[in-house]
Amino acid sequence: MKHWRFMDYYSEAGNNLIKKWYNELNEDAQADFDATLNNLAGTATWRGLKEFKMLSGGHAGLGEIRFKTNNVQYRSVGFFGPGDREFTLLVGCQKKQNIYNPPSALDLALKRKNLYSQARGSIHEHSF
Repeated sequence: MKHWRFMDYYSEAGNNLIKKWYNELNEDAQADFDATLNNLAGTATWRGLKEFKMLSGGHAGLGEIRFKTNNVQYRSVGFFGPGDREFTLLVGCQKKQNIYNPPSALDLALKRKNLYSQARGSIHEHSF
């Protein structure tokens, strides 16, 4: 049973920015990302799971979906909503220790969330 749906952020120009990031991943990372999303979709509560972490400080309101492929840590940063039981993916990145690649990934995710709240850009259901 699916408890959650995932949504992708689209730019004002209509580009699916999560799909663009996903297509740049190698095949193993794509499979691990898909498996992580499927696992989370079927899990009612994410609290305490290693695959998810809420962010704090200047990035409060955002959360990161976490997975690892071939010793590389990946993150997809997003927010809960806009609907019930939905999580919107805003940006994909890598993380090593406390350093994100690209370095501005969290700020970019916050910017995209704000753009969406201003009706600039759109959100559509994520396809696997």
